[in-house]
Amino acid sequence: MNRQTQTTWLPAALAAALSLVLYAGPWIMPLLGALASLVAPLPLVMLYRRHGTRAGRLGVVVAMLGAMVFFQVLLGGGGLYFLYHAALALVMGEALELGLRGDWALGGAAAASILVLVVILALGGLFSGQGIWEAWKLQWRRELDMVIAMYQQAGLKGPEVEQVRRTLEAMGRLLMRLGPGIMVGGSLLVAWVNLLLARTLAPRLAPRVAAGQEPLDTWQAPEHLVWVFIAGAALTAFTGGWTRWLGANLILVLGVLYYFQGMAVLAHWMTRKKVPRFVRVGIYAFIALEFFLALLVAAAGLFDMWFNFRKLEKSTPA
Repeated sequence: MNRQTQTTWLPAALAAALSLVLYAGPWIMPLLGALASLVAPLPLVMLYRRHGTRAGRLGVVVAMLGAMVFFQVLLGGGGLYFLYHAALALVMGEALELGLRGDWALGGAAAASILVLVVILALGGLFSGQGIWEAWKLQWRRELDMVIAMYQQAGLKGPEVEQVRRTLEAMGRLLMRLGPGIMVGGSLLVAWVNLLLARTLAPRLAPRVAAGQEPLDTWQAPEHLVWVFIAGAALTAFTGGWTRWLGANLILVLGVLYYFQGMAVLAHWMTRKKVPRFVRVGIYAFIALEFFLALLVAAAGLFDMWFNFRKLEKSTPA
């Protein structure tokens, strides 16, 4: 094994191991560990940024093999869903190495992870003799059981656990109808978080690629999408049955995009006002934890389409 191969294998193995540890967050630390699992792709994306395409691809392959052996074989399940994170890391890392814009990297990574998830659900339904919808419901029941087990490990017992179960089952019936929107919107959010963290860490960990990054605080959603949002709102408000849920899913997905634009508006304002970095971090964390503030940010992004809060030129790429 030559020196170049050694310098590729070592960072690839370390990044793969860290990615798997983050993915194992729900098993290691109930509740809080679920948040850590969202950034499981980040070490692999940073491997691309710091060591290049060869190391990045190797790290993704090593991480997938590790997930199959450790989770799927030794723990009896869970390894297949790591492929969701691996696909996101692979496409995002490749896109950034090719010099594509951040929004293209984000969209491509989210699309790849969604495709992998749909394939996993479809194959699971095929082997079990069920359709994708039934496989989705079965997966929700498994997730419910896992969450209940986490609460039990955290100290909840008896009636408290049953109350949590009933609440989650009621939420599950709603979430089943919003499944497509949650899948797309959730994947966009996961990709967005990993992209922002990768860009934040790049100046220190990957200075070779930190320069020349386009500013994210000027990002705008395509203007024509506002009509899709209005159509979704109309379907939700004035129709029933599957068309109402179609409208609700459209609102959910586009709401995520306008949340991104609202965060860009907020970042633009804080840059102009020269808000200190530690204050920015606190504001972002508060918004992430407070649902109603997140809704206000999304509303700001939507109304920015008309009021142009940042006074950007209409020719700004979307």
